[in-house]
Amino acid sequence: MFAHLLIGALAGASLLLLVDYARKKELTLKWWHWLLTILGIIYAIFVLELIVGFFSEGAPQAALVMGGMTGIVGVVWGVLLRRFVFAKQSA
Repeated sequence: MFAHLLIGALAGASLLLLVDYARKKELTLKWWHWLLTILGIIYAIFVLELIVGFFSEGAPQAALVMGGMTGIVGVVWGVLLRRFVFAKQSA
């Protein structure tokens, strides 16, 4: 149960830190930028909960395999968000 609370707190903190980052860098983000960001955070929650679920079932090898397969998509999503959404926009 503690792992679920930790994952939720981490997701909430990451969203708040992204909002603060966008304000400090004075980024003008459209609504679909935020939609992609929120969907990315939801996907990261899914991946982490998948890993925790497999560990709680006593299948660490399955947690490693499924976490790796789904985690790669999450990492690519995050890199693309950083590169195309949260990059400093030239005026």
